[in-house]
Amino acid sequence: MKSKPKTLHQSSQCSRIPVRGSELDRFKFGKIYCKKLYPHASNLILDVACGAKPFPLANVLCDLNVHPVPDRRMNSLVTDGKPFILCDSRYLPFKDKAFDFVTSYYLIEHLDEPWKLFKELKRVSKHGYLQCPSWFSELLYSEDVHKWVILKNKGQLYLQAIDQKRTIIPFNFIFQRLYRLTAWRIIHAILDEKFHLFTVNYCY
Repeated sequence: MKSKPKTLHQSSQCSRIPVRGSELDRFKFGKIYCKKLYPHASNLILDVACGAKPFPLANVLCDLNVHPVPDRRMNSLVTDGKPFILCDSRYLPFKDKAFDFVTSYYLIEHLDEPWKLFKELKRVSKHGYLQCPSWFSELLYSEDVHKWVILKNKGQLYLQAIDQKRTIIPFNFIFQRLYRLTAWRIIHAILDEKFHLFTVNYCY
């Protein structure tokens, strides 16, 4: 008999909302895809731009920054004791197909030349997973550090440059503040898991 999924109660204000741990896991879909391809833990997995939250299954990490930077709003780098390489994602210092699997979370929307990231990810790995904000997420949150809106159609990604002189929607600050609240993050996570409203996932 299967046990019931565990629930997380992040605070008293949202104790009535049953939330599975997986719904609060930003790496959920990447881990599912990786484990489907490689069910055993003997493969080489690279996390590009690991920042403060490395991909849990990765055994090699890389990033261009080790300290917080304005365009990514990251916390201090976390390596969890894993090998770390300081490098530019556009010029990864690895041989062709050196890794079985590679991930990149919330990086492409920050880059001036995102196509170079795509090229490098596919060069150094056999398979990979990329996750970034959806157009709907950009609409609600209007992150001024993002340079691209990423769309997905029939398995292909399309990038549209964001006009940096655009007029930010007047209510974006409301959603930015809401996201600081645990209750809203839970609602956000549930909606994203059910309907993929806030993220775009790309696998190869």
